[in-house]
Amino acid sequence: MKNKILILTISIIISVLAANVYAVGQQGSDAATGTQAQQQTQTANQGEDSQIQMQNQEQVQNEDGAGNQVQNQNQVQNQGEESQIQNQEQQGTQSQNQSGSAAAEQRRSQVANAVQEMLQVAERNSGVGQQIRTIAQTQNQNQEKLETSLQKVQSRSGFAKFFIGANYGEINNAKKILEQNRQQIQQLNEIKNQLINEGEEQNLTQQIQTLEQANLQIENSLNTAQKGFSLFGWLFRWFAK
Repeated sequence: MKNKILILTISIIISVLAANVYAVGQQGSDAATGTQAQQQTQTANQGEDSQIQMQNQEQVQNEDGAGNQVQNQNQVQNQGEESQIQNQEQQGTQSQNQSGSAAAEQRRSQVANAVQEMLQVAERNSGVGQQIRTIAQTQNQNQEKLETSLQKVQSRSGFAKFFIGANYGEINNAKKILEQNRQQIQQLNEIKNQLINEGEEQNLTQQIQTLEQANLQIENSLNTAQKGFSLFGWLFRWFAK
């Protein structure tokens, strides 16, 4: 009876020990499996992170490339627009200069013809001939001075006009000459009334109208040149007085 009890006790102890060994082994296996799963998860996460980083880098590169491309396109477009504006301004200035030169040549020709007619009237009228001759010669000289001043006024660039205004010195000189012309034209009108020959009177009247028309064109051009905004034009206008 004692032997049976001893054998049963030993069997129970062996069973308990076997169960503990199995449990420890199972925990080790679970731990190993958990570690492996954790390593696989970390590897997967690292792969996803690397993929995301690569995608972000590619996206940033694409955005940078697109941004640079857009910036380059904008720069090229802006440069093209600036060149186009400069070309238009140059063409406008050249066209204006050509138009001004043509008008100046036409006025010179008209005044020169008027002066020649006046000199012929002076030759045929000895009483007032010397007065007519002096005025005719002065008108011819004044016309050259006026055209030179007007050319200087019109040649001032738009950039200079914006900051310092028009060429007020030349404008004032031209206005003084125009005033002298008006006084001489008034004298011609008085002389015209002294002519006996009606044909001579009509001839001198036509030449006076030609001189008045040339003076009016120059005066209008000078007034146009003074128009427009300028930062310091008022100061330069004051110094030019």
